[in-house]
Amino acid sequence: MKITISETAKRSLDEIIDFLKIRWTVKEINVLKNDIEKFRKTITDDIVKHPSLENFPDLKYTLIGKKQIKLFYEVRKNEIVIKLFWHCKQNPIRLKNILNENK
Repeated sequence: MKITISETAKRSLDEIIDFLKIRWTVKEINVLKNDIEKFRKTITDDIVKHPSLENFPDLKYTLIGKKQIKLFYEVRKNEIVIKLFWHCKQNPIRLKNILNENK
């Protein structure tokens, strides 16, 4: 199954990594990168089932990076689209707005 990353996800991951460079060590940033790679491997093998959001039933998520970052994705017919990376300490209202914009 093909995995693609939306432009929103790319931007959000870049923002998170820039923020984490200030707050985290290189080791912790590597943990995040390894978690993303593990996600890619497990999702294509259909090993793990992730929950979806109540208001966005097509959107699933998993916690990565020491469970401080949510990776949101959508499963399509022959493709998985990573839609957004979200640091859990951010404003949840902003998250809702971003998700509504990217429906």
